[in-house]
Amino acid sequence: MKKKTPKKITLDNLEKSAMKYLGKYFVSEYQLVSMLKRKIIKTCFFYKVKPEKNFEFIKLITTKFKRIGLIDDKKFSENKTLTYMERGYSKKKIIFNLKTKGVSDENIGEGINNLKTTYVNSELAAALIYAKKKKFLTFKKKEKKFNEIKKKLLQMSQAGFSYDIAKKIINLNDEKEFLDLEKFAKFGDN
Repeated sequence: MKKKTPKKITLDNLEKSAMKYLGKYFVSEYQLVSMLKRKIIKTCFFYKVKPEKNFEFIKLITTKFKRIGLIDDKKFSENKTLTYMERGYSKKKIIFNLKTKGVSDENIGEGINNLKTTYVNSELAAALIYAKKKKFLTFKKKEKKFNEIKKKLLQMSQAGFSYDIAKKIINLNDEKEFLDLEKFAKFGDN
């Protein structure tokens, strides 16, 4: 199979690539800029020209996309924070993942504060989801072994959850307690 020859870099071609990329993925500004830089470097390497002169196109594209609302790091942060929390990620892990995607501290803070509109205690809710995914919750009547409890506490702390939250979840005795704790994490004391 013959390799496809890349199109020469023009503002129009880059903009079309960016639109196609945004059509496939929901990304931060940093991720879009990185993708465009890679595309420019790869194409310039093929045609043996210097890529620096084409980098100015990236600024024009990102400015235009911000203005029309295709790129919004605040919304990106809010959506990703909620998605990660509902996957069972701790706040520490959420912050780490958003930082790797180039989201600013301010937008990360906005995203985490936005969780308060959905959950009273989002960290507890995420820990419950994590414990359910990892099958920590067994409500059998047999006595819990010290080493087993220690291992579960270690796993939860490595996932970024506090000792108090991990201990609270591991010490659950039956499914009713789990459901009550889940309700408390979402709605608080009612």
